[in-house]
Amino acid sequence: MEKKDNLKLLKPRGYRRVLAAGFRLYTSNFRRLFKASWQMALLYALSCGALGTLTAIKIPELSLALQQQLTAMQGILLDTLREYYLTLISLPALMVLTLATLALASAPILSKLKEHKETGAITPPSHWLTASPHLMGRSLKGVFLTVLVILIPFLVFALLVLLTEMMSPQFITHHLVTTFVAFMLYSFIVVLFCLPLYHVLMKYVMEAPCGYWHTLGHNYGVGLRHWGLLFLVIFISGLLIFLIMLVITMPANILSFANQQAHQGMLMGDPLGMPSYIVPLTFTTTAMCSFIQFYVSQVMLVHNYYVYGSIETREQEKKSIES
Repeated sequence: MEKKDNLKLLKPRGYRRVLAAGFRLYTSNFRRLFKASWQMALLYALSCGALGTLTAIKIPELSLALQQQLTAMQGILLDTLREYYLTLISLPALMVLTLATLALASAPILSKLKEHKETGAITPPSHWLTASPHLMGRSLKGVFLTVLVILIPFLVFALLVLLTEMMSPQFITHHLVTTFVAFMLYSFIVVLFCLPLYHVLMKYVMEAPCGYWHTLGHNYGVGLRHWGLLFLVIFISGLLIFLIMLVITMPANILSFANQQAHQGMLMGDPLGMPSYIVPLTFTTTAMCSFIQFYVSQVMLVHNYYVYGSIETREQEKKSIES
């Protein structure tokens, strides 16, 4: 009973207790969460495999072909140029697909967390599609709108840079270091102010009646008031996950680096030196690493779930005191 009480959602917690409760809930219910989400996680892994193969194999291959044609013929064949641009166009499409499958793969876990919020327990999945279409839709919409909100400040910065360049040609070229430092400082500030969006996203998914923009307008300030808790949990959890993911994704990263080095070596006259099965090998390795990486990264989702519960509890206590 005491263990179950320690894992209940609506309870004021500091960052240490949030991290401890999140790890405990995730590890003690991992098999149930895995059974509920592995099909969608497989789709996410396959999309990552396609994206990884495109960036590690296809783009370096076409870039090499373009450079060889420029060197040998002082020109580029139209077919090669067309294929290169089609590949570059497909890159953002695959990135959007990967983000969409990530949101859909997280939906079954969010469904189980919602069950835990309502009942205090996580039950084994009764069928393969445990998340309702409505929750999957909200998860997909919430993730894309959150990404859009995060991207807006960067689009504004890019627009300001473009306007500056138009009014003063070669300004960026003459002040490249200053522009880069300004961009890094600007990005750091934007990231800090984006932390409350984690609370907004969790509240939007967990509480169905409200729309995303309504939830953002009424709860961004709430997240901002609890910015310290959000920062500590996201920083510590993200750092641990990042270190583990470095090890998990090492095989895929090694393949990608080796392939890029091999194509650069061909410009110097060296043979490619890559096996004929490098494409399926890269796809399979990246997909397998991404499948494992998905379940490591979901620890942060559970931590954000407990941050949401802690913030909600403290806000309710604040309202009861004021009234």
